[in-house]
This record gives sequence, C-alpha cells and structure tokens, in this order.
Amino acid sequence: RSLEMIIGILGVLKAGGTYMPIDPAYPAERIQYMLEDSGARLLLVQKKAMIPEAGAAEKTLIWDEIDWTQEEKTNLVNISRPEDVAYIIYTSGSTGKPKGVMVEHRNVVRLLFNDRNLFDFSEHDVWTLFHSFCFDFSVWEMYGALLYGGKLVIVPSLVARDPKAFLDLLRREGVTILNQTPTAFYQLSQEEMKRVEADLMVRKVIFGGEALAPVQLKAWKNKYPSTQLINMYGITETTVHVTYKEITEQEMETNVSNIGQPIPTLKVYVLDEQKRLVPIGVKGEMYVSGDGVSRGYLNRPELTAERFVENPFVPGERMYKTGDLARWLPDGNLEYLGRIDHQVKIRGYRIELGEI
Repeated sequence: RSLEMIIGILGVLKAGGTYMPIDPAYPAERIQYMLEDSGARLLLVQKKAMIPEAGAAEKTLIWDEIDWTQEEKTNLVNISRPEDVAYIIYTSGSTGKPKGVMVEHRNVVRLLFNDRNLFDFSEHDVWTLFHSFCFDFSVWEMYGALLYGGKLVIVPSLVARDPKAFLDLLRREGVTILNQTPTAFYQLSQEEMKRVEADLMVRKVIFGGEALAPVQLKAWKNKYPSTQLINMYGITETTVHVTYKEITEQEMETNVSNIGQPIPTLKVYVLDEQKRLVPIGVKGEMYVSGDGVSRGYLNRPELTAERFVENPFVPGERMYKTGDLARWLPDGNLEYLGRIDHQVKIRGYRIELGEI
C-alpha cells in the first residue's frame, strides 16, 4: 500500500500492459503459482528482498534501485484498446489452485462512466484506498477517485486494522467517500459511537464484499442522518459491482439482506437448474449479463465455458453463472440468500474450501 504501487499500476496501463497485483504476504507457493500461471514477463518489486525465492518473471525491476531522474519523461502514446485486458486478479479456486480473472478496460470504464450513473462523484471528493490491491474493491476505490479528479488517501495496512486510527484518518483528511466490507464497518461504527461529536465529512458509505446486516447501521444513521448508506453486491468476474441499494430505515427494521437492483449496463436473471426464470419470491441462482462481464479465466478454457455461459434470452450475449442464491422481492429488489456451493467469505475475501 504505497504511492509507488499506484504509480506502478498506472505506468503498466499507460505502457499498454496488464497488471496483476501480488500480496507479498501470500504463501510462497501461491506467489510462484500466480507468476507461472500468468506467464508474467515483468515483475515489479519495491526492494530486492521482495523477489520470490522460487523463481520470478523473465525480467525483474527493483523500484529502489532505479535512478528515475535518468528515465524518459515524455507522455506515452495511448495504445490500449477497450477490449484489452487491464488487470488480472486471482481468486480462490475450488480445485486447490487460484484462478486469474481477466478484466478489460471497457469493463472498468463503464462501471464509473455511463449515461445512467447512480453516483454524483466529483473532483471535490476524498476517497480512501482501504482494501488490498488483490481485492477488486480497490479497483473501485482507486479509479473512482482518480478518474473523477478526486483525492485518494492510501490507508496504511496497520491503520486499516485499527478502527480508532482509521477514524482519525477520516477526520484528518476530510474523507467524503468511504468503501467498506460490512465486517470492517461494524467495528468502525462501534468505535465512532464512543464519541459525542459528529464531525466526520463522509457523505457516502458504500458496502461490498459480503452480506450486509442493515440492523447494524442504525447507530450510524442516527448520528449521521445525511450520510447515504449504499449496499452493492458484486463479483470479480463481473467487475466489482453488480447491484445498488440505498439502505433506509425500512431495511434496518426488517434486517433483510436487500442488494437492490442491477446497476446500469448490467442485467440480473434469477434462474432454476434448467436456466428458466423463476417467479417473484422463489429462490434461484443469479446470472449476470451486460458490459461488466469479464473476458474469463486465464488459461482455464473449461472453467470459463462452465461459468461464462450463453444467455438464452439474448442471442450472442454471455452471462456469468454466479453461484449465489437470491430471490426477487415484490418491489423489484433482490434479496441475497447465500451460496449454492461451499464457498465462504471472510472480510470480503472469497475462499473455496477446496483450496485449504
């Protein structure tokens, strides 16, 4: 979590490359697998000590050993196309090996810019980069701030784990857009309720990564009634977010995990095992179609064909089989009902039990 990481990511993209974030805290075996499976040609590390022992890419660049004053300063000519892969993020795999999701430039751009945008982000907003680069919530945080000309505050990992220290940062930096997994926010809210002063500048809290219990938001809403609390269901394979629901007092009273409706450019189907639409109120599996559906899994054609399937309702279009259960509510919103398989989520991280 550093300024250099942001510079590195933007540099890779401007050079026409694809970036693949690797957490140095990952087990050596997982790092080696990611490097080998991705066929990475270039490895960018901060220090020499961070180079993996078990082999690396064709070429390694050590940030601290480069004399940047001697490098070319002119702006690069853009060679990237909308259909080029912008990043690969590895998620847990049920076979014991993680799988790399290939997300294209156009998938990301339409998430933040479309003709029916649900958000009013601007250059006056201050965002936090709270999440790991290996968790795609960080994609939303980073580009949400930078593409709108806002300010991005990089949260040190130790601060991210300390609710009191993180609240101090929110005050000090005047943060206006806060993105949180529900688990992290519950702890943050408990800490904030110890203070009498209501002096935070946060105007939107956006939840993602795991199921939300709206009843847990009551205290925050009472203290900060003007703050929008927005629940967004999403998956790496469909580019961060899929649905949008502003949480009101009604949801807090019923405590239903209401994930709302599909965001612009996406469509959600709730289907039975034969891929038939189910009636309102009936449980089924969610399938997602539209411009956020990514290219698929790197080097996994069979798995890509299994999960990225033909849309029976729109010829020539693909849809992603999520493995998540939901049902339509009478008001047109979706209620999240959990997984169809043995995948679990811890602090927003997808974990396939088969990988353990």
